[in-house]
Amino acid sequence: MTKVVTLETPFAQADGQAFAAAAGEKVYSFGDYRLIPQRQLLLRGAFPVRIGTRALDLLQLLVERQGELVSKEQLIGFAWPGTFVHESNLKVNIASLRRALPQARSELPYIVTVPGRGYRFVAPVRIDLEQKPPVIASPVGLDNLPPPHDLFGREEDIAELSARLVSTGFLTIVGPAGVGKTSVAVAVARHVADQFDDGACFVDLAAIGDARLVCPAIASSLGAGGNLSDMLSGIVEALRGQRRLLILDNCEHVLAATCMVADHIRSVLPDIGVLATSREPLRSQFETVHLLAPLRCPLAERRLDRDEALAYSAIALFVTRANAATGFTPTDADIPAIVDICRRLDGIALAIELAAPRLASRDPATLLHLLEQSFELLNYGPRNAPARHQTLLATLDWSYRLLSDREAAVLRLLSVFAGRFCLDDVLALGLPLDIPTDDVARCVGNLATKSLLSTNISDGKVQYRLLDATRTYAAERLRQAGEEPAALASHAAFLLRVFERAEQEWHWRLVEDWTAAYAPRINDLRKAIDWAFGAQGSPALGLWLTAAAIPLWDELSLVGESRLRVRRALRVAESHGDGDPGLRMKLILAYAWSLTFAERLPPEGDEAWREGLALAQATGSIDYQLRALWGLAVLQSFTGRHRQALVTLEAFEEVIQGESDRSAAPDGERLRAMTAFYCGQVDAAYETFVRLAREHATVSHRSRIARFQLDRYVAIRNSLATVAWVRGEAVLASEAAAAAVAGALSTGHVVSHSNALALAALPVTLWNGELEAAQAHLETLIDNFNHRDIGIWGPVSRFFGGAIQHARGDEGGVDAMVAALDELLASNFLLRAPIYASMLVQAALDQGRLDVARGAADTALALVQAQEEAWCLSEVLRVRGLVEQRDGATEHAEQTLERAIASAASIGAHVFELRAAASLAELWTQLGRVSSAVTLLEETCGRLAFAHASRDHVQARKLLDRLRRPRIVTR
Repeated sequence: MTKVVTLETPFAQADGQAFAAAAGEKVYSFGDYRLIPQRQLLLRGAFPVRIGTRALDLLQLLVERQGELVSKEQLIGFAWPGTFVHESNLKVNIASLRRALPQARSELPYIVTVPGRGYRFVAPVRIDLEQKPPVIASPVGLDNLPPPHDLFGREEDIAELSARLVSTGFLTIVGPAGVGKTSVAVAVARHVADQFDDGACFVDLAAIGDARLVCPAIASSLGAGGNLSDMLSGIVEALRGQRRLLILDNCEHVLAATCMVADHIRSVLPDIGVLATSREPLRSQFETVHLLAPLRCPLAERRLDRDEALAYSAIALFVTRANAATGFTPTDADIPAIVDICRRLDGIALAIELAAPRLASRDPATLLHLLEQSFELLNYGPRNAPARHQTLLATLDWSYRLLSDREAAVLRLLSVFAGRFCLDDVLALGLPLDIPTDDVARCVGNLATKSLLSTNISDGKVQYRLLDATRTYAAERLRQAGEEPAALASHAAFLLRVFERAEQEWHWRLVEDWTAAYAPRINDLRKAIDWAFGAQGSPALGLWLTAAAIPLWDELSLVGESRLRVRRALRVAESHGDGDPGLRMKLILAYAWSLTFAERLPPEGDEAWREGLALAQATGSIDYQLRALWGLAVLQSFTGRHRQALVTLEAFEEVIQGESDRSAAPDGERLRAMTAFYCGQVDAAYETFVRLAREHATVSHRSRIARFQLDRYVAIRNSLATVAWVRGEAVLASEAAAAAVAGALSTGHVVSHSNALALAALPVTLWNGELEAAQAHLETLIDNFNHRDIGIWGPVSRFFGGAIQHARGDEGGVDAMVAALDELLASNFLLRAPIYASMLVQAALDQGRLDVARGAADTALALVQAQEEAWCLSEVLRVRGLVEQRDGATEHAEQTLERAIASAASIGAHVFELRAAASLAELWTQLGRVSSAVTLLEETCGRLAFAHASRDHVQARKLLDRLRRPRIVTR
């Protein structure tokens, strides 16, 4: 049984006198707990429960109003009177309160949440008047444990470690510096207290610097006597006959001595439990080792709101510590920076604790920026912390001093890697370390054992990574040792070999496998290129590295990064006079693509494509000739020059005809058919896309994405969705658009995904009246645009945003459409601009804004004529006829609408034919020619019965039904 004694320390006596003076105050009792508000004290049995002041205030109000709903506002007002506090503070303190009131899983909780409203204390509460001061007790042997520390996200670790400690008797918690090993060990000791009748003894071995002092340190903590020469026997005698837990903290610098003592104690006293913490295992024959992972952080690709982020332990710790130190309360806008800070700190609890108070003088975004540059901010911690925890530098110095010379040299070298690496990568650096290969491998393994490298198994290979703080520290040591220039040059040369191999493998390796193999090296690639173009680098190496990296940037849709890095490489090539035509060809064509995806399409894009084509012809590269012709045709189509694009695509086909490799033929056929569709060949394009979709229906038929920037499977379905919708086949259009989006998501290629959204899914869902789906597609497109800098879709997304606003009845939608259309025209991105202008005409007429409608109608007609986009000429004429009708030019309106019907019927644009017929029928009805209107709609709807699922067909049928109803004539 746990022994209980009254505290006799001066503190306890003073506290007892205070209680005596306050006899008669209220005491709230529930379960095993007693709350004494006037003393700001919560007891469990005779033991005080450590809990924050705010949490204690919240508990007081909840207990006083037991069984009642207490709103969030009431709780905040009580705990933070007269202060504006965000709701997240309340959530954090309620969570802390729940952790302080643990219960068995089978029991009901003390505090329940009423979603969206507040909280309720549901346990029975008894109110007593205290007649004498409470006796505060402590178990013998536990009185030298460090005070408990608020832990975040460690509940499962503590439960698992407690069970393993009880079952094995000897457990070592291993992990990197600052991960929280000591705090977890103390929590485990408290959790298993009932298993050790004689309590626990905490021994801080960090305080000693000599292995010979391990036994004296343990004996001192136990209060054991004896002379130094026979200290171990004295320890054994002091523990004999007891069930006690011995906690040996920070053993890494005295491993051998600690292991010897622990082994001896376990062998002669099996009832004594041993719980050790260390940055590497003790390597005892009795120990069980547990690697303590850092706190949880969200994955890089996840986008979170505040509540979602706080569910991650690293974020919760940061926010709690920042609030306690500075009163900081995060907004949703702060969350991305806070998440990135915690990722930058690798979820290491100590680093987060050191970083959070820095918000006293800066916002999260500024703190993140500073931490990305240096960890200098974390070199000043609380003075009451252990010396090795007062700065981040101190924790790393502690580990570094324990390394052998060879281990330290290898650690310094490993700092050149920005991401994960394997042993082969280390050996491939080829640096003259004067260390045999076997010893390098042994040193890498030892560094992982000492928690200076994190490890991961992937594809049967062990991969390593330095935590960011460790990498920064080791890099500084590398610089101080004078080894940095050679190490970075070797790293860049190694990366060039890797990506030259990647460039070759790209032609035959499965895209998914290729990307999985090389995408993880993106940060190393960036680091190598930055070094190569830096003051101490190698410009020539940087040029070849940039060229070799282009396929990876394309496969990962890193459009903005590619543009910036390739532009820089071209400037360097010009200044250094590097005239290798193959190198320049790769760089100039990559730059041409970046211009084609930019928010503005300048004439410089044409020049880049043509220069790239000339270089490809000069070097005899058929592949790059095809890329150049394809890219030029895309740019010509984007800028409304469809006839020119068809000529360019004829040249594309001529190149293919002269080669045995026709792998690019389907891509050329698709782009040619889509360009012809814009010129009015709707039926022919439809037949082509149906066939291509059938022929390329599986993953095995997908092309190399980086070759033409679009996944073939996705691009075919993009085109089919648009053409099918124009023909009135709404179901097929929706299915094709959905398949395009799903296919793009399966590849992870953001450029393909954005094309599927902007050119298929978003317009089709909007035109079908599916506003919720359209809104979802729009938000995804905006997200892609923001994170990949695919500027071309910025004005398009803003136009569709305005169109959705208008469809939902928001009058501001028309103004948004006007502004976005102006942006599109100014940027020279004219693809589909006539249909966008027509959509604006209809929206403006819906709102009675005839001036806007007139201007947009003129713009639409001018664009459709200049660009020869015959596919939507009917719709342009229809909305122009509506404007003429509003202006009172009825005869002109009738003629224009008849032209619209004829135009659509002649090319198979059946949706536009239905729209024009319905508009003309409405006009005739207003003129009293109801029978003519009915005849027109009957003939059109009957002939286009296959389009019955389209929204426009449904609306035309409704109009026909309305016109057929007998009219009641009043006299």
